Amino acid sequence: MFDATYDPPVAQWPGLSDAPFAESRAADPFFMPGLLASMLDEIDYGLVVLDGAAAILFANHLARQELARAYWVQQTGHRFEACDETGALKIDRAMCDIARAQRSLISLDGEAGSLALSFVPLTCAGTAAAPQTAGQGALVAFSKRAACEVLTLRMFGEMHGLSIAENELLPAISCGLSVETIALQQHVAVSTVRSQVYSIRAKTGSTSLRTLMARLITLPPIRPALKTVAV
Repeated sequence: MFDATYDPPVAQWPGLSDAPFAESRAADPFFMPGLLASMLDEIDYGLVVLDGAAAILFANHLARQELARAYWVQQTGHRFEACDETGALKIDRAMCDIARAQRSLISLDGEAGSLALSFVPLTCAGTAAAPQTAGQGALVAFSKRAACEVLTLRMFGEMHGLSIAENELLPAISCGLSVETIALQQHVAVSTVRSQVYSIRAKTGSTSLRTLMARLITLPPIRPALKTVAV
């Protein structure tokens, strides 16, 4: 379970701490750490910021969900860790790459499937007043569970006047499924799905099923307002 009460040592990272708040607000009246955290919660990827010792400094909502599920990754104490030894070795190698300012991509496998993680070096240069705050950390981005948010697809359908039946096809189309596979999943005739796809293409101005899929998977994320942490 993600420890929501943990107060990480963000003072080591001026960009994430409250220390420079007054200075930053004077330079930018829209600067607000709470607003930044809310913004990151709306990103359609789990995001975790680690220090050089793999301690969690920040985790957005989707990342907290994944840590609470503990299928591939988990929070042990304050550390970001894999749930098995093989995954732990991969994360250790990724953190060694971070220490060398190198990026890496790993995949953690398990009974529930796999989870890809990208590790991107973050360098904090410190300040003239506190040069000891300099350090090397990492941004860890989780792969998405689905090609597109359900709410995003529904609003896309509403924007283009799709019917309820047509709107129900969008998740499958965004996953790249064929007309035949969609028909099998929906328990309807292939001709019915072809007719619905033709209507969707006409209403959205898409020249082919492939271009429609490309439009769907590049839509900006719109996450539900109600957020829960699933265990």
